[in-house]
Amino acid sequence: MTTLETRLRATGADALLVTKRRARQDTGLLVGTALLLLVTLFLTLGVPRLLERTADEAVRQTIRAAATDADLIGVPPPVIDLSEGPVDDAYAAADWLEREFGHATESTVVTVRSGHVVADSPAGLFGLELVHVATPGSPSPVRWVAGTAPSPAVPAEDEAADAEGEAADAEGEAADAEGEAVDEDGAAPDGASHHTVQVGLSTATAAVLGITLEDGPYTIDRRTESRFDQVVITGLYEPVDAQDQVWVGQPGLLGPITSPSTTKTALHTAAYVPFEAVHDMVEVAGRGKVGGTARAAVRTEGISLGDVHALTSEVISFAARTGQLSSGLPQVVAAFDARMSAARAQASLIVAGVASTAALCLVLAASLLVARRRPFLVAERARGASIASILTRALLESVPVVIGVGVIATGAVLAWLYDQPGSALLAVAVGVVAALAPAVLAAREAAQAWTGRRVPADRRVRAAQRARRGVRRLVAEALVVLLAVAAVVSVRGRGLVPLASGEVDPLLAAAPVLLACAAALVVVRVSPAVVRAAGRWVTRSRGLAAPLAVARAHGAATAVVPLLTVTVAVALVVMSGTLVHTIRSGQHLAADQLVGAPVRLDGLLDTEVGGDLLGRLAADPGVTAVATGTQLTRRAFGEFTGVTATLLVVDAAELAEARRSMGLPVDDGLAMLGEPGPDGSVPALVSAALLERAAIEGTEVLMSGFSGTMTIDVRGTTDLTPDKGEPVDANVGARDQDDGLVVVDRELLADVTEQAPRVDRAWVSGPGAVAAVTATDVAPTATSGIVVTTRDGWWTAWSQGPLTSALTTMFIASVGVLAALSVLALVLVVVATARERGRTLSALRTLGLDARTARWATLGELAPLVLGGLVGGVVIGLGVPALVGDALGLTLLTAEPEGATVDLTWWPVVAAVVVLLLALVVAVAAEQAVRRRDRLGEVLRVGER
Repeated sequence: MTTLETRLRATGADALLVTKRRARQDTGLLVGTALLLLVTLFLTLGVPRLLERTADEAVRQTIRAAATDADLIGVPPPVIDLSEGPVDDAYAAADWLEREFGHATESTVVTVRSGHVVADSPAGLFGLELVHVATPGSPSPVRWVAGTAPSPAVPAEDEAADAEGEAADAEGEAADAEGEAVDEDGAAPDGASHHTVQVGLSTATAAVLGITLEDGPYTIDRRTESRFDQVVITGLYEPVDAQDQVWVGQPGLLGPITSPSTTKTALHTAAYVPFEAVHDMVEVAGRGKVGGTARAAVRTEGISLGDVHALTSEVISFAARTGQLSSGLPQVVAAFDARMSAARAQASLIVAGVASTAALCLVLAASLLVARRRPFLVAERARGASIASILTRALLESVPVVIGVGVIATGAVLAWLYDQPGSALLAVAVGVVAALAPAVLAAREAAQAWTGRRVPADRRVRAAQRARRGVRRLVAEALVVLLAVAAVVSVRGRGLVPLASGEVDPLLAAAPVLLACAAALVVVRVSPAVVRAAGRWVTRSRGLAAPLAVARAHGAATAVVPLLTVTVAVALVVMSGTLVHTIRSGQHLAADQLVGAPVRLDGLLDTEVGGDLLGRLAADPGVTAVATGTQLTRRAFGEFTGVTATLLVVDAAELAEARRSMGLPVDDGLAMLGEPGPDGSVPALVSAALLERAAIEGTEVLMSGFSGTMTIDVRGTTDLTPDKGEPVDANVGARDQDDGLVVVDRELLADVTEQAPRVDRAWVSGPGAVAAVTATDVAPTATSGIVVTTRDGWWTAWSQGPLTSALTTMFIASVGVLAALSVLALVLVVVATARERGRTLSALRTLGLDARTARWATLGELAPLVLGGLVGGVVIGLGVPALVGDALGLTLLTAEPEGATVDLTWWPVVAAVVVLLLALVVAVAAEQAVRRRDRLGEVLRVGER
């Protein structure tokens, strides 16, 4: 037999038999370890995939909330061939839109519309546009309830017959027509051409305008110097399905709409033109004043995030190639991807932390297993067993268990979340730890049983050896601290990193664990001195309990792995609670800042309807202030400074009152902006950054206003931020490119500069503001042009989104999981040290040690572990969000205009204390359960268990 064969036989002979026998002896511990590994692998594999499933629902909701902003719009090319009109181009665009993107969109809708004209009705003048909408290949979207359906003004076959029969005298009739005069009753003027289009009107619009068809069609004349056109309303209709895609973006076809204040009419609406009369509409309105488009909404049912990304790539590519496609879908998806990256970063932090804590518990379980087998390992080593043979037998026991558990966990996750991507990095790392920990610890135990090294007799040589070991340990600990610092610096420097579906950011995930390692090492260094100080204090106490507890604490003060386990668990409990509190409080603050009052109104507030609404709100007893305003961007600030500013024109005193009632900060001098400035200047508050960038000296500055230049008197600085209208969430973080903000009083600006700014936003404050707005029964936005946003409504819609809800649930669930792991870690520590503690307690029981004192001994041994882990964990848990907050993308989830700030609070620390107290109670109870069957007679005879 060769030497190699001899070594192989010595290493692996009877390994299976020994492994089987030992596994039978420790079945309970092995099964418990396997269950812990199974749960850990299931969490590390399942949670990222579950987040991706949530992402699918979240992106669907985002696209639905974006409404028409996410639609695909087919834009016909410029008219070159005059034989093809806007109708043919629109239907051609619908054809290729359906052909290219029909697999991912709803039915394509064709829209052909003309410009607005002013028409008369029994209720007065109103604006009217002619609109044709249809879904190619689908039935008519309207149901005629009065009159008759519109038809071509001159049927094609009749026109052809007339052309053949009257060709000979066409020129004469034309000459006669040119010579006729138009009377005041509606006859055509000299030389005017005449065109007619038949249309339909919605019943809702007809009721408001007082139009009926009882006496026949209703005719609207449109006269110019060279044309005499007629729009004939032949029928009234109702929509077959008011929720049909064909009506999206066409509120005028369903009812009257409030007109902007710049128009001559209070209302405007649209008349429905069926396909048969579209060419007549082109003749009446003029080819150059009729435009057509094709629109397709993205089909959200069953779509995944990957499908959305693929569709977005197709849209970008097609638009770049042809120039005939426009869509806001890429911007909507980009904003969602940013939020999803933040969600993945925070989820990876929690999942990696839970996996690390569980891996440390697996190491503790392995140390308990090795401690139980120590006599056998020492005996094997004494009989000449090699380290390789001991390592082989341990691997033959752990590796099959890890593989089997891994297969079960992977199968369960894939059966549940088979359609979601994920990463196996953390699961593999935990599996490797579970497989190697028992083998490495067993080999280490056997190697330390007999090293073959001689101890020098010279004390100076022994001291030098201890010094060298101390230096090596110090270097290793310093390396860990440097790695932790480097990880944090790197994460802070790079910020949020976009992650693909299911991926984990290794550097971000490692940063808290490395910081916890550094904190544990510091605690290990400090604990002996603290225990010695406590020992000096308890020597003055009477009784055995306190000295025994301190004596036991000396041995546990330097246990690195248990301390690291508790530190990581506490750090993650505190960090999870801090992040939950930061996100929730940030969302409340964002609601306050973005809405600015209990209720905010945006839109057509300078109309008669809007003015009446604001007047009723101001008179309501539950409303304390109604502040109106508007905002203009890209205003020149200063002379030859090259900087631009956003001009916010508001009712300054009312806005100050509204913000004060919400508990928001109020700029000094905001309420006093209504006081006139010197020499016809306009008092203003200016952003500090704008003043610094413009390098303005003095208090008076020239600035462009609405229709001219004005002189502003700088009264101070403002912390207000620009906004782009209603508090939307599709593009959180998008800011105007101006260099700052200038705030002036609206009424004073109108008096000084004679510039009457329009009103397009209002803040309504007071205890009854929401009830007052509700009582006014504001018409829907599509009809009134007014968007109503309540502070609580915005917060509810934002905070209860799929992503935010999923992360909050994950953070809270992680606290429960980490609490269980903390309890498990302390129980494993207590059970692993039970044999050594048993010798001491057995000897002391012969001297009259009671159960109470025994419990104090257990508590004394756990005290450095619990207190050190609590202190280190709290520091790391509170520090990590503040240190790596930028890499977590908290602003993308809170929507705060000025960025999220970590909000520290007390309850995560209390939760950590409660978790450790619970763990202590369970650990001491486990110790009592182990020792409850000890009998004094057996202790006296045997000496220890």
